[in-house]
Amino acid sequence: MRVPCCGSAATLDALHYQWPLGFARFQIAVTNPERIWFTEEELAAVAHQLGHPVRQIRAHI
Repeated sequence: MRVPCCGSAATLDALHYQWPLGFARFQIAVTNPERIWFTEEELAAVAHQLGHPVRQIRAHI
């Protein structure tokens, strides 16, 4: 898509948002966790097991 600020072409997942968000084909959901965020090391371990980078997105529903 073309972004309104400068008219450059960009994909939605490459834009930087004020709060982390993402577009995905699947999700791993944790309901009512005991803490708010996973550590970078924990995210790296999940990414390693999946063989693909991961991004942590919190949803307040």
